[in-house]
Amino acid sequence: MSANVNTDRPEDPEEATIINPDEAEEVVEDADSDVPMDSDSDGDEPMEVSLVNDAKAYFDKHGESIFSIAAHPTNKSIFLTGGGDDAAYVWTPDQVPTDPEEAKIIPREGKAIARLTGHKDSVSAAAFLGKTGQFAVTGGLDGKLQVYDAAQNWRVVDEAQEVQEVNWISAHPSEVAFALGANDGSVWVYSVDTGAGKLTFKQVFTSHTASCTAGVWTSDGKLLVTVSEDGSFYAWDVDAGRSVVALTAADQRFAIEGGLYSVAVSPSGSVAVVGGATGEMRVVGMPTSQAAAGARRTAGRPQAGGGGSTGGGQAGQILAALHTHTESVESLSFHPTQPLLASGGVDGKIVIYDAGRGYPVRKTLGEEGGHHEAVVKVEFVKADGWFLTSCGVDGTVRRWDVRAGTELSCWRGHLGGNAAEGEGGVLGFVQTPERIVTAGDDGVALVFEVVSSGGTVAPTITGADLR
Repeated sequence: MSANVNTDRPEDPEEATIINPDEAEEVVEDADSDVPMDSDSDGDEPMEVSLVNDAKAYFDKHGESIFSIAAHPTNKSIFLTGGGDDAAYVWTPDQVPTDPEEAKIIPREGKAIARLTGHKDSVSAAAFLGKTGQFAVTGGLDGKLQVYDAAQNWRVVDEAQEVQEVNWISAHPSEVAFALGANDGSVWVYSVDTGAGKLTFKQVFTSHTASCTAGVWTSDGKLLVTVSEDGSFYAWDVDAGRSVVALTAADQRFAIEGGLYSVAVSPSGSVAVVGGATGEMRVVGMPTSQAAAGARRTAGRPQAGGGGSTGGGQAGQILAALHTHTESVESLSFHPTQPLLASGGVDGKIVIYDAGRGYPVRKTLGEEGGHHEAVVKVEFVKADGWFLTSCGVDGTVRRWDVRAGTELSCWRGHLGGNAAEGEGGVLGFVQTPERIVTAGDDGVALVFEVVSSGGTVAPTITGADLR
């Protein structure tokens, strides 16, 4: 996602600013800011705007659009956001104020643990690394990567700059490593030394000929899949340094006009699904673990015609072609335990497919309500049950029962946008079964607590250890 931001700013000499959560801020009231709206020429009463905020907590330090958000893998009270203010924050919504009266205020204000500076343009991507989340990484529209260490109060420990703009970052599911996609189409893979926190370059792949728009690891971390505006799809064996599946727009069976903008891999790693600009999708077979291992042994051989793998039966084959959306498919998600796939599009639709029976449509959500603008993200809840969460340009977050095809909850609090004018509403979220934390185009992150079947909500902490 591009952003129109002013980059002519004085350079910040600090790489990271640690903020004392107890530090008070002085609020200066503008004497002119409380003037009521003038009534119109017909003498009508001033218009009143009713704002609904269902959030239990908020974080508003960015002041500009929040483009990226990540949840700490072990401490469920810590989040990482990056925004159009050229900065990232590590923050928590769960530090209870010491003042009893302040503690009663809902929504409560989130507390910054560290402000991460050093970028000269919007922070477009951010992630925690490894199973313990000891390190965080940010990528910006300035092309810079920065790595921060929790053990050093989230201070910068290394940085790199090889591209013009970083589009996305995907953390490796188990290693202290990550991949990024750039606007020039290149894909870079780095690891981080857990001792010194230094970046180690592992691979760069340059087969895409236009901006690399999305990428994700298989659940076992053995393969990385990426898509591009040029309409190409690659599955990379990072250890071998080569692609094991390659499909491009030159294959008319695979081609989607306008390019590809979303990708997901099934939990088993057996298939990948890509979504394109016209609302079309393709389901592609992936190599098995044994086939990927064979690819490493034959890394010097040319690829099979059509970009298939060196084995794995259906690897590289187009298993299904779907066209259920009328505009770009922005997000795809597989259910973690059930054979279900969800897609969300700019047309405002959310479609559920039966992944076990050739991908027929099972449900279309929100046809008589739901999101009134583009759907930005869909994601199944990683828990038992058939629950899906979505967010959109209309500024809402919704949770669905996909078995019944009904909306369970709708949370409001963000300003709605307009997709045609490039306004974003809710640009993303992270979630647990009990909590959803958003990234807003209005510059605010909101925390919505989900009441479980047992009637409990996410716990709060006292802030004894926020690192």
